[in-house]
Amino acid sequence: MKILVTGSKGFVGKNLIAELKNQGYEDIFEFDIDTDKSLLDDYAKECDFVFHLAGVNRPKDDKEFMEGNFGFTSELLSLFKRHNNKALILMTSSIQAEKDNPYGKSKKAGEDLLFEYSCKTGAKVFVYRLPNLFGKWSRPNYNSVVSTFCYNIARGLDIKIDNPETELSLCYIDDVVEEFIKAMEGSPV
Repeated sequence: MKILVTGSKGFVGKNLIAELKNQGYEDIFEFDIDTDKSLLDDYAKECDFVFHLAGVNRPKDDKEFMEGNFGFTSELLSLFKRHNNKALILMTSSIQAEKDNPYGKSKKAGEDLLFEYSCKTGAKVFVYRLPNLFGKWSRPNYNSVVSTFCYNIARGLDIKIDNPETELSLCYIDDVVEEFIKAMEGSPV
């Protein structure tokens, strides 16, 4: 099986690729923001399964949310259409997709685009709205509240809690990766 992983150098991508390799998968196309764009066309032509993990979550300007989360998904799906490749696509989204903020709107727009693509092409898709992830290779002050709290507490730095009544749903990265691989192998939960 030829597997494409977008966002391959991110928190989820690094963990997923490490486990895929641990399990003996060898044909993994790794695509990240610094990968030559022309390779994406080749990958879209050849792959059998896509883990679409790429996204923007901490831009300098809010318009980058839509460009990165909706725009890149649109580019990717255009390539699959061009090559008539109906590879199964598993895309990560966020619980923020339910909220009315620039990040949430961009994630929801990406989800909607993927579902529309599925309806038009018959390609099978999965969307995982991930809660607060934690685990190895997460980065404080970037992609994990748990990492941020641990980092700050270990260094005697202040932690910021906006609403002490909020209950966080947490998800461990290894559990997410295990579920993703099950989905790829045909046994999603």
